Amino acid sequence: MRCSRCGAENRPSARFCQNCGAALEASSRIRSSRQPTKPLLPTSSHAQTADVPTRPLPAPVAFAPLPEGALLKEGQYAVLEVRAAGEQMNEYLVEETQPVRLCPQCRAEVRSPDERFCVACGADLSDAAPVLLRYRVRESAHERAFVVPALLLQAGVDHPGLFLPREVFTEAPYGPPRAYAVETEHLPVLAASLPVPQESLRVLEWGITLARALEHLHRQGITLGEMDLGRIGVEGDRAFWLSLENAQVLSAAEQSRATAYFARDLAGMAALLLYLATGRAWDLRRPGPFPPELEVLVRVLANPGALTAGQVAAMLEERLAQMRRPAHVTLTLGCRTDVGMERTLNEDSLLALQTVMAFRSQGIPVALAAIADGMGGHEAGDVASQIVIRTLAQRVGGEILAPHAAGQPLPTPREWLSAVIQQANWTIYNQRRVAGTDMGTTLVVALMLGDAATIANIGDSRAYHLRPDGIEQITVDHSLVERLVATGQITREEAATHPQKNVIYRTLGDKPRVEADFFERRLAPGEALLLCSDGLSGMVPDEHIWHIWRTSTSPQEACDRLVEAANSAGGEDNISVIVVQVGR
Repeated sequence: MRCSRCGAENRPSARFCQNCGAALEASSRIRSSRQPTKPLLPTSSHAQTADVPTRPLPAPVAFAPLPEGALLKEGQYAVLEVRAAGEQMNEYLVEETQPVRLCPQCRAEVRSPDERFCVACGADLSDAAPVLLRYRVRESAHERAFVVPALLLQAGVDHPGLFLPREVFTEAPYGPPRAYAVETEHLPVLAASLPVPQESLRVLEWGITLARALEHLHRQGITLGEMDLGRIGVEGDRAFWLSLENAQVLSAAEQSRATAYFARDLAGMAALLLYLATGRAWDLRRPGPFPPELEVLVRVLANPGALTAGQVAAMLEERLAQMRRPAHVTLTLGCRTDVGMERTLNEDSLLALQTVMAFRSQGIPVALAAIADGMGGHEAGDVASQIVIRTLAQRVGGEILAPHAAGQPLPTPREWLSAVIQQANWTIYNQRRVAGTDMGTTLVVALMLGDAATIANIGDSRAYHLRPDGIEQITVDHSLVERLVATGQITREEAATHPQKNVIYRTLGDKPRVEADFFERRLAPGEALLLCSDGLSGMVPDEHIWHIWRTSTSPQEACDRLVEAANSAGGEDNISVIVVQVGR
C-alpha cells in the first residue's frame, strides 16, 4: 500500500502510513514483496516531512519474535532460528541470502562474482568458494535503541577493543518500526561468567585493550557510563567493551564536565579489572593490599582524574613487558601418545622438543610442545594432524632455534605461532579440497622461553597449568558445550555428559583462515604445563590429572600414568599428553 500524501510504501494491511502517519485509503493499496527499510538516524527526506501534521499511531501489536524464514533488510538476511525472545528484545540467528567469497589471505568479503583478485590484498580468488555468512541479530522494540552504535559506525569510530555491530537499521515487520543490530555469530565470553581470581598477567592484557578503547572513545567525546562485568567480553588475551548502545555522546553543554565523565569510566574499568584479578571489590576505606603488578589500577581508583586512559594503557604496557621478561630456569619434558582402547587408528600427532644453550653460564632454555587431534578418518584426520606438527617442526629450526644459537633476537612468540598456524591451516584447507575429504585437526601449542609460555589453541585440545596446590585449565574449548556453559545455558557438570560434547565449531582446515586463541603464563619452579587431546581430558577428571602429576617422579612418568588412567577409564579416543616441568 502506497501513501497518497508522502508516497511511502507500507504493508498491505497497514491503516496508517509509517512515514507520515496519514490514514491509508483502500484504493491506494498495492502489492509488494519487500518491506521498506529506513536508516536509523534522521535524513533529509525525514526533515522534509517535519511540517506535515501527524496522526496518532494505532495501538502497537505485541512484540512477538519473527518466524523462521522471515526476511530482513529488504531480503538481505533470512531468519534461521529464534535464539531468545523477550518483552523488549529478541535475538536471532540469520543467514545472508546472497553468497559471498572470502579472501583466503585477508578474509575480506568479495561480493562481486566477477572479481578475480581481492581488492584489499590482491590475493587470487580462483579457489575461494561462495559461502552464506551467518550473523547474530538483536531486535529491539525501541526504534532508536542502537542509535549510539549507529553514530559510531557512521563516524568510523572503530577499535579492536570495541564490539561494534556490523550494521544497524530499522524496519517495520509488524506495525511500529523495530531496531536491528547485526553482529558476529558468536559473542565473546562475558567477563561476568569467568571464575575469579584470574591470572594477573591476563587481566593486564585485557586492561591494555580496554584502556586503549576508552582513550579512543574519549577522543570522540563519548563516555561509556555505568559499568559492570556484563559490559566486558573476552577472547583469549583480548577484551572488548560490549553494550555500546548504553554509551553516551557528550553534548556541547556537557563537554565542560568531560573530565569527570572520563574519570568515571577509568575508575569503573579499574575496579572491574581489580575484581577479576583478585576476587575482591575495591573499597577506599580498605584499599589493600593488592599485588604489586596491579598498582596502576589502584592508583586510578585512589586518585580519580589524575590519569587519562592513554596514560593508564602505557603504564599497563610497561608493567606487562616487565612481567614477560623470561627468567633462567630449567625445563624437563615428557610425552606420550596412544591409540586408546576403542580406535584402530591414532589420528593424534605431537611434537615435544627442548634446547639449552649456555654461554658463560648464561642461557635461557627454549621448548616447543604441540598436540594435534585429527578428525576425518584414515588419510584425513591423521594427515591433517601431521601437517600442522611438521609445519611447526620445519619452521622452529630456522626461525627460533637458529637465531637463539646465534644470540640474535627471536620473533615475538605470538606472531611466530600465528604465522605458522595460518600456514598449516592453508595447507590443510587446500589438501582437503583436492582430496575431497572433511579432514581437519585441533591444535594446542606452547612456545616456552625460560619461564614464559605463550600458548595457542584451536578446537578442544587443552593446556593446563599445574601447581603444587592445584590445577587450572588455561585454554577454552571451541566446542558447543563450552559455549553453552559460557552463556549460562548448562552447568559445567551437565557439560561432562552432554550428548553433543564432541561438537567443535573451530578447527584447522575448515576455512581458508583460522583464528587461534592466545594465552601467556609465567611458570614458577615446581610448576608444570600440561598439553593434551580430549582423549585424556574427556576420560580423566582434572583433579585426577593433577593427582597423577603430583605423585609422579618425572614428567615422563606422569605422561605414562595419565595414558594408563585414560585407558582404564575406557580409552574411547586417542590419547596424547605432554608435560613441561619447570625447575631451578
